[in-house]
Amino acid sequence: MPSWRRPDALARCLRALAAQTRAPHEVVVGLRADDPDSARALDAKSVEVEFKIANGYYLYRNRFSFATESGEPLADVEIPRGKIKEDRFFGKTETFRDLVRIRMTLSPRDAARGSVNLRVTSQGCADVGVCYVPLEQLVGVRLPGGSSQ
Repeated sequence: MPSWRRPDALARCLRALAAQTRAPHEVVVGLRADDPDSARALDAKSVEVEFKIANGYYLYRNRFSFATESGEPLADVEIPRGKIKEDRFFGKTETFRDLVRIRMTLSPRDAARGSVNLRVTSQGCADVGVCYVPLEQLVGVRLPGGSSQ
C-alpha cells in the first residue's frame, strides 16, 4: 500500500495487519514423559511405548528411534505400518495419527537390571504446517523380575 506522505494510509495499513494476527498454535508433544502410561513393561524383557497424538497432528514412522539412556540403540523394535502420506517436507512417507504403540525387546543385560531408561526420539508436524525438530525424551520403565539396580 503506498504510504508516502499519507500517514493516514500507513496507519490504516498497520491496523489491518494487526487485525490479521491470530493466536499462535501450540505444538503438542506425542509422548509425555511424565505420563506413567506412556511406556510399560510387557514382560521381563519387552517394553511398549505408546504415543497419544493430538488431533490435527501426525508423527513420521521413519523418524522414531529408541536407545538406552547410555545411547545404545535398541535392535529389535517393532513399529507398525503407518498410513501413506504425500508430505511436503519428506515426500511420500508413512505417518501416524491418534495413537501408535511401538514394541521393543531389551538386551539380556538391560532386562536383568529390572528397570531401564529409554531415549525415545520422534518427529512430526501439525496439519497447519508447523513441524518440530526431532524430539528426544527420557522414559523410565520398571521390569518385572529384575534386580532393579
